[in-house]
Amino acid sequence: MGYFSMQLKRSIGRFIFTPYFGIRKLANIGLLGTQFFLFKNSKLVGYPFKLSFDPCSICQLNCPLCPTGQGKDGRSLGRMDFEKYKKVLEEMAPFLYEADLNNWGEPFLNKELLKMVELAHKKRIKTSVNTNLNVKLGNEAAEAIVKSGLDVLYISMDGITQEVYEKYRAGGKLSTVWENIGLVAEKKKQLNSKTPEITWQFLIMKHNEHQLPVLEKTRQELGIDRLVIGGVRSDMGKEIFTMDAEKVDSLKKWLPSSQELSRYDLEKKRRKNIKKTCGFLWFVSVINWNGSVAPCCANYNEKFDFGNAFEKGFKAVWNNEKYIAARKAVSKMQPNGKTVCDNCIRTGFID
Repeated sequence: MGYFSMQLKRSIGRFIFTPYFGIRKLANIGLLGTQFFLFKNSKLVGYPFKLSFDPCSICQLNCPLCPTGQGKDGRSLGRMDFEKYKKVLEEMAPFLYEADLNNWGEPFLNKELLKMVELAHKKRIKTSVNTNLNVKLGNEAAEAIVKSGLDVLYISMDGITQEVYEKYRAGGKLSTVWENIGLVAEKKKQLNSKTPEITWQFLIMKHNEHQLPVLEKTRQELGIDRLVIGGVRSDMGKEIFTMDAEKVDSLKKWLPSSQELSRYDLEKKRRKNIKKTCGFLWFVSVINWNGSVAPCCANYNEKFDFGNAFEKGFKAVWNNEKYIAARKAVSKMQPNGKTVCDNCIRTGFID
């Protein structure tokens, strides 16, 4: 009961005791939960409680395990148009608790990013942005971030010296990141604002694990609210197509030397935490910069997407033939050859 009690407590905090609570939203997520946990319906009554919008699929860094950083073909490059975003957000706002504004690129390369945040905030939707923060902000931009209503600013930073940082965040400049963090933290104080919560995401790798003991001190010095330490993933463009053993073999350069710090069991060559199913198809969806809808954030190749939210609206995609086929395959754990989701049934659902 420990696990279920934890999940229940987490859900109550996420969906009830939150400023984004709404009776219609709660009823919607109750419907989704019933259809996922009890009946595994393939055609749903209700809509996702969370959407990930990709404001920009372009990135200025060359991270070696990211298909965007590698310059891989598969997904078109561009910036999301605000008016098209607005149309979809207004369509889905009655059901949404959360909106992530990031996916395959650097969000701050879209100059309309904070307008997107502001609109979602006005619609009573929790917002987050995940960034490498290598776009120089300045005082005005830092103030605009705080005033936008952004709830969480996730910063991907895997080193506290330039030499270590740039081994993975290739092309990045740590001094720019630190300067930007300082500006946002200072503006929060000046404006007496609790948001955005500045969250530092640090991926443990072989070249940076020696810096773990001083991360907490660095967090405090920089004025960061929270530190989240995680294990490095495999090549994100290939992740859902690759068995764990192959992932481990391909990650030898990156996996930490300490077994305890790795998300993989190196002897068994598999992930330590293996999910038995996937709820993305019932609760969450991803809208890329051009409106192309992916079933989850791990699907890089656009040819496997399920439809386009900018053409006839998101609702027209949510229960289309591909979504229904994918839910049937996942609920029965039987690949049916109709969608990209077959691969996760074979290789293991991403955690």
